[in-house]
Amino acid sequence: MIRYVLTPAVLIASPIAAQIVTSPVKLTDNSPNTPGIIIVNAKTTPPVKKGTTVFPCLGGPPWRYSVATPCAAPAAPPVAKIAAARPAGACKDLGASAQWTYASKGGTYGNTCIMRAMDAVPLDGALDEPRVFQDITIASSRHFLTQRTTKWRPFANVTVQRVDITARKRGIFIRGGSHDWLIQDFRITGSGVNTSPGDIPVGIGMHGATNIVIRRGEISGFKTVLANPKKYANADCISAERGDSFTATDVYAHDCSDGIIDTKATTKLDRIRAANAGHYSYRFWAKADAGTLTSENPGYAHVQLAAASADVHIVKLVAIGGGTLVKVDKPGGKLVIDACDLTKWTGTDLVAGAKASVSLGKGCRK
Repeated sequence: MIRYVLTPAVLIASPIAAQIVTSPVKLTDNSPNTPGIIIVNAKTTPPVKKGTTVFPCLGGPPWRYSVATPCAAPAAPPVAKIAAARPAGACKDLGASAQWTYASKGGTYGNTCIMRAMDAVPLDGALDEPRVFQDITIASSRHFLTQRTTKWRPFANVTVQRVDITARKRGIFIRGGSHDWLIQDFRITGSGVNTSPGDIPVGIGMHGATNIVIRRGEISGFKTVLANPKKYANADCISAERGDSFTATDVYAHDCSDGIIDTKATTKLDRIRAANAGHYSYRFWAKADAGTLTSENPGYAHVQLAAASADVHIVKLVAIGGGTLVKVDKPGGKLVIDACDLTKWTGTDLVAGAKASVSLGKGCRK
């Protein structure tokens, strides 16, 4: 059990609460190899006094910690049970141009089944009041959750959990400086096929979003098919475009027509299974650290260094099916793979394309 001891950087005399939430970011390990981890540069709500021991909690509004005693163990991931739990005959048909809620205030929204909506949750109102969206089934919408305002104001402290979403364009789209979102125990499925080069579908998309955590879920089926086959058919399962930072763990993402994970963000990945990408399983444009990544049957390559700014470390890569193992698009960039499992890889090219610093470790050569 990891514990954190709060230092004078967060000292404000106050009674100790049962739980605290940090703001604007989660606590950062300053010395992770010591028994008592010392934390600096964090604010807490409510404030706690010097020497307080807190324990990280899984689930709930990000970032929640229990004071003095460990958090209760989280329930088993309910993703597989979501569809079976749909209320029979109780789903609401809101119509093709309707919204379910703007969620303009903090609180919990959910326990609903919707047959049809346009942008089900075009988020509006107070920017940093904690909101929780949970136990939601939406059978058809254009977008599930995005921001209503055209100025893309920065919403914070949003939790999405136990949702089963079918969306024509975007499942969840976070932008405009939004931060501290938690998305967990979910299934997001694309429906239909996009035919416009400028209207790009995505399962979870980020643009200027930071401290986004994605875990325990499945994303699939976001696709673009263009009339001109020479045009690039862009549609990703998870996409991070500009100034983002996110962490994804225990995610199965598959059958998207471009990349499974396409990231220009500061990225941390672990236990990701990516399958049946139209182009690439993992597209890296910036700094990324990964534990175990599994890639199955990409159209082009299992890993792509898409830019000279890519700086990627992968502890273990499991490649299944054909495709180039590593494709380098632009000269430069750095990739280190500590170990590979290529027992089910049927491709022949280990590294193809432009020159880059590529280090392949144990098991990465047949």
